[in-house]
Amino acid sequence: MVERTVLNTKILPSLIPGFVVSGAAVVLLVVTVEPARAVDVLFAVNPAKLAASIAVFVVALLARAAASRELVDARAGLGATFGALNIGYLANNLLPLRVGEAARSVVLGRRSGLGIIGGAAAVAAERLIDLVMAATLLLAVLPAVGVDAGWAAAAAAGCAALAGITLLVVVARRREALLGWLEPRLKRWPRLSGLLPRLAAALACTARPGRLLKAALWLGVGWALAVIFFWLVLLAFVPSAPLSWAAFGLGVMAFGIALPSSPGAVGIFEAAWVGALVLCGADPAGALAFAVAAHALSFAITSGCGLVALVREVPGGDGIVRRALTLVASREIPASEETAQ
Repeated sequence: MVERTVLNTKILPSLIPGFVVSGAAVVLLVVTVEPARAVDVLFAVNPAKLAASIAVFVVALLARAAASRELVDARAGLGATFGALNIGYLANNLLPLRVGEAARSVVLGRRSGLGIIGGAAAVAAERLIDLVMAATLLLAVLPAVGVDAGWAAAAAAGCAALAGITLLVVVARRREALLGWLEPRLKRWPRLSGLLPRLAAALACTARPGRLLKAALWLGVGWALAVIFFWLVLLAFVPSAPLSWAAFGLGVMAFGIALPSSPGAVGIFEAAWVGALVLCGADPAGALAFAVAAHALSFAITSGCGLVALVREVPGGDGIVRRALTLVASREIPASEETAQ
């Protein structure tokens, strides 16, 4: 069990920045946008216009799950990686500190047989590829939306992520030499030295550029479908919006939600989209109505899928959230995971 003192001293104080940032974003939206008019626009939309977007979003999630399957060397099926993905989203929707990443690592590691380290390595590799995708998307659509700013930060982030992926492959390819160097230095810490075989297995999954390429292709499909999803939702509120607006907004939002925030990125998600769409020339009230609707749809779909996956996962072993909180609070691998399998 996660000790209450650990939660109080390590988790609770770290919640403050996120809630402050989310609160500031909400205040900024209320001050700069007419909330009453945004509510009128939101309730005037025809729900039927959003039906197609839901199907597109689910397929985008499946593409992400296919990428995750490649990153664990196909040691888990599409259903397992889809479940792990949405359990992670569910935890992020309801809990702070992006606990969902840790929860997903727990489930993915369990389903693939790689343990938490293997699951965390796959999630980290996916996040690095995501960063490259987000930067590439943002840079590609800047001219189309007439925005002449922000390219330097996106380019730097993309280059850093690409360097991280390259380093990950190099380390994975030389994992035997790395483990040989680490083993004698960790003999005094049996718990750490006992993790070396799992580290080797985790790195083996990312040592194959072919696997990373397949994962990147699937993630590219997921990003393309995400652009279409947001565009379909946007058309319900801003009928004249071109596809480039959705692509630009998605790129901005991807970097925006990386900031500390409350659970579900409330406020940050909306502020990023409204800011991006207003830069493109959209009406602020329509942009806010769209952002609220898109956030609600993605929240509902991922939470629903995550809840179903969690109910199915719990009989196979409880403690997913507990282990995730332990990782976030103490940055240590639970002993039960060290000795499992």
